[in-house]
Amino acid sequence: MNKVIQRDLSLDRNNIPKNIIVASTFGGGSHLVPMLEICKILMDRGYNVTLVAPGNFTAKSELYNSIPQINMGEEIDLYHKFPLLENYIFEQKHFNVFHALRSFSSSKYVNTYNTFKKVAEEINVDLFICDFFLNHACYDIAWKLKKPAVGITSVMNFVVDTPPYRSDPVFGCNVYMEYESLYSRLRCLILEPLKFLHAIISIESELNVQRAKVGVEPFWNPNGRILNNLMLYDNFFGFEMPMSLPPLHQEIGPILPDTFPSLTPSPESFLAEHPRTIYFALGTIGRIPPQNTITLLKSFNELINQNIIDGVIWAFTKTNISNLFSINDNNFKISIILNNEHPHIHTVKYAPQFAILSHENTKLFLSHGGAASSHESIYTATPMLILPMLGDQLGNAEKLEIYGMALKFMNNNLEINDVVSKVKRLINEESFKKNAERLQFLAKVNSKRKHRGADLIEVVMNTIRSEGIKDENGSLMIDNNVLLKEWISPGSRMGFIRGSYLDVYTVAVITFLTLSSGFGYLLWKIIKFSYNSRNGSSRESSKPKSE
Repeated sequence: MNKVIQRDLSLDRNNIPKNIIVASTFGGGSHLVPMLEICKILMDRGYNVTLVAPGNFTAKSELYNSIPQINMGEEIDLYHKFPLLENYIFEQKHFNVFHALRSFSSSKYVNTYNTFKKVAEEINVDLFICDFFLNHACYDIAWKLKKPAVGITSVMNFVVDTPPYRSDPVFGCNVYMEYESLYSRLRCLILEPLKFLHAIISIESELNVQRAKVGVEPFWNPNGRILNNLMLYDNFFGFEMPMSLPPLHQEIGPILPDTFPSLTPSPESFLAEHPRTIYFALGTIGRIPPQNTITLLKSFNELINQNIIDGVIWAFTKTNISNLFSINDNNFKISIILNNEHPHIHTVKYAPQFAILSHENTKLFLSHGGAASSHESIYTATPMLILPMLGDQLGNAEKLEIYGMALKFMNNNLEINDVVSKVKRLINEESFKKNAERLQFLAKVNSKRKHRGADLIEVVMNTIRSEGIKDENGSLMIDNNVLLKEWISPGSRMGFIRGSYLDVYTVAVITFLTLSSGFGYLLWKIIKFSYNSRNGSSRESSKPKSE
């Protein structure tokens, strides 16, 4: 009988740095939940986690109330800060939206940086987990204090170098450039990114002015100091476009909680009585003009009258209800819907979204296409009708349409006939549900990878123990340029020209052209000599014998 031994899976966490700050400039569930899910795992492994973000998020959350939070103030209302933002979104002026958000982030930089610094010193921080979205202060303070930072985002564009066959609707381009014309590929690879780069130069200058106020050296990379940081993506290939990723960039999504709030009595009873229900919600940031909301509600009425659907649950989290009453339409009484007097349309301010999408009677999700909503819809195999507004929502909508589980609106000028037509297709054509189920399998398999994310963060913490140098207070300091040197590809250290081997290719091309030219010249001389020799012989033989 063969004897075996069990391999030891335990990890030695003795003397590993334990203090972690989770930092976000904007806060909100979409940005905080993926990070906090990983932090729950880390806390179970003995790490100390502190959230620094606006809004009293963890105190109000049953899932994350065990995580202490330093409240940076009220949740940010972007529409209040930027009254024109709604118009920019409606008119699809994506550069204007980006510029407004970056400018706001720059104006908050000094206060945010000082808050992060104060908390870091109070808890003797060992590592920062930074929400990537407009959060330069987090990466800067980590660099300044010589602490590692781990970034988390759902968006790969503008973070990692993407292949030329991939673009972004923010540039007015398609996500996939595979079938585009030469002109479109040229425009989206070179012209539009150059225009985008020109548009943000002034913003980067402004940000560097703010950096100087707190003693941080200027930095001109729009993404901030992330070049040698571990970046974790709340995404997965199957929903995200396949591409090669360097070792420091790891997919660990979709990051979803293990439990969600269950159905409350009112939506539960409504769903039980309406077996063909649309769930309508535009997230915590989404806001559309009141006329578009009225158009959607009229479309729902038309679909109910045609017996395509029999119910709608509308969660109007950020909708300005008062603006809806400003639209005069004697044939449509918005007050009946808002007072829940309509027998087939149920309204709530907040809804247990995942529970609603999980219900068998929810047949369609009309959404803005944010990452969290898209992941939940994929996980529950619920086909989507998407009204994208800004940021990654545009690319998410296009990808989900390409993958066959969604349809999207091409612009914000909604028409009843278009809404009705798209809903009919999504409900009546079986392919949308089948494609959703195909993506659902991928999402369920990949949803286990948040534990992989926690593992990778532990690797960074252990590397600090191995390579950190103690300061006068006994705190470990590291060099972010070389901390994860085993994961940093040589190409990134060699620079663009040497890393891409352009110097080698240039020498090879010059050598080839030189040898080819020399060979061609020699061949030409041989041919010329042969020709001249033959002509000379011909002339000799053609002379008269008398000569």
